[in-house]
Amino acid sequence: MSNRRRLLLGLQFVVAGAALAAVVALVDWPAAAGVWAAADLRWLAAAWLLSLAGFLPAALRWTRLLAAVGLHYPLLAAYRAYLVGVFCGLAMPGVIAGDAARIWLCSREARAPLALATTTVVAERALGVAALLAILSLGSGIVGGDAAAGVPAWLPGVCLLLVGALLTLPRCLRWLDDRWPAAAAVPPSLPAALIARLRAVTGALRRIGTAGLLLALVLSLTFQLIDIIVVHAIGRALAIDLGLPVLLVTMPLVHLATVLPLSPGGLGVREGTMAFVLAQSGVSSSAAALLALTVFLNRVLVGAVGGLAHLAGGGRLADASGGGQRPGAAAAAVVGQRSPPAGRRPGD
Repeated sequence: MSNRRRLLLGLQFVVAGAALAAVVALVDWPAAAGVWAAADLRWLAAAWLLSLAGFLPAALRWTRLLAAVGLHYPLLAAYRAYLVGVFCGLAMPGVIAGDAARIWLCSREARAPLALATTTVVAERALGVAALLAILSLGSGIVGGDAAAGVPAWLPGVCLLLVGALLTLPRCLRWLDDRWPAAAAVPPSLPAALIARLRAVTGALRRIGTAGLLLALVLSLTFQLIDIIVVHAIGRALAIDLGLPVLLVTMPLVHLATVLPLSPGGLGVREGTMAFVLAQSGVSSSAAALLALTVFLNRVLVGAVGGLAHLAGGGRLADASGGGQRPGAAAAAVVGQRSPPAGRRPGD
């Protein structure tokens, strides 16, 4: 590891430690001990099980995007990859480590080209951001007042523009691909390798149709709403009065804050954002901080399942093509080495 990367990682741990210390300082620990002792374990267990179940729509979203580019990845394998990603993301910056783990597993088990696996994960993240903005827009419209004071009024418009751009992106990329020069016709000033790389990066998105992206967006909304219900259940377990409309504002802001690699696994940033936003909604600082820490502990337990799944994971899948297009053939079509079948283009 280079000195620069060591310094960056050290700064991220400093940010995590400072943010987490600030949250811990808000907690009234004698009262918190009583709250945890009286916590309803049924609600906590339900929250943990729902957290595990919540990755099913996310895994289905990923398998559908992979299928659109000619790759077969079983739903159970994708679900396991998500849990392993949570485990890896607990100790690494932001969501990058979790995504990298999923890409690696997909590439190893399904023999998926890295360009295809990576681009589908990037598409997932873009759809996830669009879903978070949609939920945030809905929540700010319902709640209003101080709880939504920091949410800009133009957010719904930005959300609609982002969704529209995502749904029309494949068609725009196919239009652009028809006008890109072939590798042999690229002038010396534009390296052919750069053109081929750009085609490989955008190839998966060209092959995902609008209907597939719309289904993926619905699954993204389902995934995020389940996470909000999980936090609500943890609040019920701790006897912290939280309305679902308040969480429609809080949780999108929390997740958007942790997308940035400011600290390992978003530690401290997640808890600090949650405590701050909930405090604006009338929840006491101590209760908000205690809830944030309990949500983190629930995530650790989910990550532990991912760690066990990783240890118990099998080897390469015997045949990931599953009757669909072979991964090598899909990759060739994506990078332009082989054109898709004649007739209607994928996704039209």
